Amino acid sequence: MKIYPPNAEFNTIDQKKVDGNLWSQIFQSNNLLIPIEINTKDKTVGLFVFDHHNLPVGGQKFLFEIAGSPFTPELAGVKVFFSPILPALQKNYEKALIMLADSIDKCDGSTHSHETSLWAERIAKHMGLAKDEVHKIKLAAKLHDIGKAVVPREILTKPGPLSKEEWEIIRQHPGYGATLMEPAQSLDEIRPLVHSHHEHYCGDGYPDGLRGDQIPIGARIISVADAFSTMTIRRVYRTPVSNEVAKNELVRCLGTQFDPLVVDHMLELLPKPGEN
Repeated sequence: MKIYPPNAEFNTIDQKKVDGNLWSQIFQSNNLLIPIEINTKDKTVGLFVFDHHNLPVGGQKFLFEIAGSPFTPELAGVKVFFSPILPALQKNYEKALIMLADSIDKCDGSTHSHETSLWAERIAKHMGLAKDEVHKIKLAAKLHDIGKAVVPREILTKPGPLSKEEWEIIRQHPGYGATLMEPAQSLDEIRPLVHSHHEHYCGDGYPDGLRGDQIPIGARIISVADAFSTMTIRRVYRTPVSNEVAKNELVRCLGTQFDPLVVDHMLELLPKPGEN
């Protein structure tokens, strides 16, 4: 996935004057469009623009389904601007990615990114990390699954086992997420955490097969928080398990999938049997 280089040029079009053929060309082109919120005062909607060549089939369609797009009747008469990521817009872009994470949660009827970020924050604080580091880990945890926005919905919500081809697409979502973060320099320090949150402590994770301390501590924390959240909250395709069952699974995978130190801190945060 290649990102347009920053520049000061905007392309603006008036939707009232655009026929269906042009929308079709835009939709089917190599542009990956990340919507930001509509400005009702001057009737504009902005879309950050990427050039992509390696997204899975159906990926951009799913992105539009969960994040919104200018291709809807209710936006008739609204001007649409397409822009590369300018330095002045980086904070807006960061907010757009957070909105994207929330949209992905809504798609599967969960609060997964929110829960993961809260658990990651709690673990990081319990480990005594610096306040600034805790903040970065919490934000990375919030954004950890944004790469799923370009994975087809039917793969994400499939109730049964994935095929080999589908699994290969899923395994690319940390890389997609990290790429979506590249335009915002404010996210440079946490991008490796998103990219590595599916690495395993023993080295058999993905995408790079990192092991032990090769994996950033923030990514090791997010890995545990992500797993616990995934197991304990309801998803469209999965029934949740109890905290006790999830805790036993963390212990079972201690030293293989998860950093033993991180799991120890997580276990100390969880209530003991009989406690509220």
